[in-house]
Amino acid sequence: MSTSSAEPARYVAEYVDGPLEGTTEHRYLVDGEPEQHLTQMALVDGTEGIFDYVAGESRELNGERYVQFHFDPKDSDTLQGQADPNEESRHL
Repeated sequence: MSTSSAEPARYVAEYVDGPLEGTTEHRYLVDGEPEQHLTQMALVDGTEGIFDYVAGESRELNGERYVQFHFDPKDSDTLQGQADPNEESRHL
């Protein structure tokens, strides 16, 4: 009897910047490929937010695929205390 793995192939998502910077997670390949866009919910400094990430470079390390994901601020929630780059400063 032959044994075959029923578990789909996985990869490691590396968050290289933004609120999830420095974290990793295992994710399943979709149609044999890593996702190109991820939306994550996270709690940052007591504030819950939804953050978008875009796939970047990938590499193989010890037989496992790693994909770097970069923060996409334009499609993400703004955290309390973050400056709005489109807002003008007002000095009194």
